[in-house]
This record gives sequence, C-alpha cells and structure tokens, in this order.
Amino acid sequence: MRRTQAQRSAATRARILDATCQSMVERGYAETTTAEVLARADVPRGTLLHHFPTKVDLLVAAVRHVARRRLATLVAELSALPDDADELDAFVDGVWHHFSAPLFWAALELWNAARTDAELRTALMPVEKEIFGVLHERASALLGDDPRVPTVVQMTFEVMTGLAMTGIVSGELGHRELLIRRWKRAAAILLGRRAPDTLVERAKGT
Repeated sequence: MRRTQAQRSAATRARILDATCQSMVERGYAETTTAEVLARADVPRGTLLHHFPTKVDLLVAAVRHVARRRLATLVAELSALPDDADELDAFVDGVWHHFSAPLFWAALELWNAARTDAELRTALMPVEKEIFGVLHERASALLGDDPRVPTVVQMTFEVMTGLAMTGIVSGELGHRELLIRRWKRAAAILLGRRAPDTLVERAKGT
C-alpha cells in the first residue's frame, strides 16, 4: 500500500529528529551542525529547511520528539502495573529509567546551552512545561489526590536529574542505587506511608 504525502512527510520529519538526537547524544550540542544532521538523516538541505527553518527549531523539536516517545512508554509501563505493585516505588523507578537513558542527555545538552542562549531558552520553556505537566498528571493519577504529592513528585524529578548528571562523570553505580532506595523511603515518609526512623537501612542482625 502506497503511503500518502502526509505520511511520507511525517516519516522524513521523524528521521531528521532521530538523527538530530543521536548527534546530540554522541557529539554534543556544539557539533550538532546542519551538515551533521543532513549526513545522518540522508535528506536534502531544502527538505531539512522546509521542516525546520532554524537550528533552534530543529533542536527543540528533537527534544520534544524524543520526550513524547519516552513519556508514552513510561505512561504505558505505569498503567500496566500489577495490583500488588508499590506505586511510589514504580513511579520513582520509571522516572529514573526515563531520566538516565542516553537520549535524555540530548535534553541536558540543550539545557546547558540555554543558559547563555536566550532564544533557545525561550523555545525550550513550553516544551519543558508540557513534559513535566504530563509527568505530574500521571503521578497524581497513580499516587492519589494527596496535597503532598506534587512536592514529592517535583523533588523526584530534581533528584533523578541530579543523579543522571553526576552519572555522566561517575561510575559509582552502587552509590546511585543506594541513593535511589533512600529517596524512595524518604518520599514514602513525606507522604506518610513510612515511619521516619525507617529512612536509613539497618545492618542485618541489629
């Protein structure tokens, strides 16, 4: 069955965005040039400019493209939890999986560049609002209508972002796993689901 023009255009756009994200992950923001994306996507320059007139348009669209795809996967995973699953633990695990994936580094590249690029920063703001809005909505649906949930969820984002960033230069996997376990306990304490004295793991036999 032959694809329509709209389908072909959408496929080309997706190929360009995938190539852009791959370049940002592998080469970084500075080296993700138009020429690099053209070579990776194997499309004519006119086609690229038709879909994305400026570099900022291209980079921001690439982050939104990947984030939406990963969010859809995360939401599907959380929606399919077994009845006996711990929703809070599953949410933290899901956010960590989302934030620690290589493609999340593409977003980190743009966040860093946006510090000194006002145009990029302005373009990124609505994208970040959309992404974190979806995560907050999903968390509320999963964890309940507790006024403490938004704060715990936002702190989860901050903790996982920090761990993802430090993980770029640190190979201390065991330390990160310990911190994630402790954050799960701390989040449960903040939500009134655990006693405060259970935050730190006790040695066996004590």
